[in-house]
Amino acid sequence: KKPPHKPPPPPPPQKPPPPRHDQDATDPASSAYLIPPSDVQDICVGNVLSPPTSAVSFRMAALSADIPHTTSLSTTNRQCSSGLQAIANIAHAIQSGSISIGIGAGVESMSSDPMHELYDKFPPQVDWEVVQNCRHSRDAMGCLIPMGVTSENVSKKYRLDRSALDRFAAESHRKAARAQSLGKFRAEITPVGDVSRDDGIRPDTTAETLSKLKPVFDKAEGSTTAGNSS
Repeated sequence: KKPPHKPPPPPPPQKPPPPRHDQDATDPASSAYLIPPSDVQDICVGNVLSPPTSAVSFRMAALSADIPHTTSLSTTNRQCSSGLQAIANIAHAIQSGSISIGIGAGVESMSSDPMHELYDKFPPQVDWEVVQNCRHSRDAMGCLIPMGVTSENVSKKYRLDRSALDRFAAESHRKAARAQSLGKFRAEITPVGDVSRDDGIRPDTTAETLSKLKPVFDKAEGSTTAGNSS
C-alpha cells in the first residue's frame, strides 16, 4: 500500500534585494526602502525659515511616503544647525529607549525668503523698549546683524584677506569634486527621481575665477562673496 501523498515543503523565504541607486525612494513599491515605512516611530525635521503651516507640510509628506498616521512628527529650529539638531533629537530618543527607529531630516528653501528682506517683512515680535534698555541691550540688539555682515566683522577681526578666503573656497571645491569622482558620496545619497548627486560642486572653480566676484555686504572693502561664503 502506497503512503499518502505529502505536499512539497514551502520554499524558503527570500531576502529582499539590496536597494539600487537608480530607484526612487518615494515609490512605495521600491526596494530602495531599507526598512518598512510602518517601522518608523518618530520623525523630526529641521527647518529655519518655516511658514506657519510647515508642520502640516511635513506631516503630509510623511503620509505620502506611506509612513502611518501613528508615527509622531515634530520640527526644530536651530538656525544653520537645524538639520543636525533633528538628527541629534532622533538619536537621543533611540539612545534613551523611547523609540527604536526614527527619521532625522532637514529642508530649506532660501530663495523663498530672501535674507535681505527678512527683518523688514518679519521683524522680531519683542518689547523694544525693554530690549533696548536692558543690561545686555547691546548683545540683544546685535542679534539683528545679518550673518553676511557678521562674516565681514569676523574677517576683519582675524585679518582674513580676500585672497585667502578665495583660495580656501577653491580648495574646498577641488576636494569635493575629487571625492565625488571617486564615488565617496554614493552610499550617502538615495536618488529621488533623476537627482542622484550634489549639484553644488564646481570642479572648474579656481581662486582666480572667484576673485572676479564682487563683495555683497561691504561693497567697498568687503571680502565675503557668493563664491567664498558657502
